[in-house]
Amino acid sequence: MRDLTYSYGDTVALRNVSMRIAKGQKATLLGANGAGKSTLFLHFNGILRPRSGEVLFDGRPLSYKAKDLSAVRQRVAVVLQNPDDQIFSSTVEEDIAFGPMNLGLPRSEVDERVAEALALTGMTAMRERSTQQLSFGQRKRVAIAGALAMRPQVLVMDEPTAGLDATWWARSWN
Repeated sequence: MRDLTYSYGDTVALRNVSMRIAKGQKATLLGANGAGKSTLFLHFNGILRPRSGEVLFDGRPLSYKAKDLSAVRQRVAVVLQNPDDQIFSSTVEEDIAFGPMNLGLPRSEVDERVAEALALTGMTAMRERSTQQLSFGQRKRVAIAGALAMRPQVLVMDEPTAGLDATWWARSWN
């Protein structure tokens, strides 16, 4: 990002933010509530468009044309803070399969990605469960699984541990 500025009406959420995260690098952004972290994350794959400045991926500025955004969103997945903002299918399996299905992948590939994402998030036993019957932490894991099923190059997670059992998180992501 170079000199990124974004406002919600008259409220400036981000002002002249510049940062670089190199390929293979892991980064953690910390800040108080309202500091602009979520707003920043929504710029990473073009969900939000800066008022000024630019977002770059692989050294090139993002294009906000629909086709180009679709391509970058296949490579950069964002897991939102509240899983209810991300989950919309009636079952766990359907929700995780949504992204890969929209890529036009063969059903066998979709099934493989869903199984892999379920295993990575410890949700295999919940595969056929209604998303409405899940706890907040389970819905959070489904949202993470949905992002993982896309096999992105970049995974951006907004408060990924919120609502999750700390022992699960430590066991799964170390």
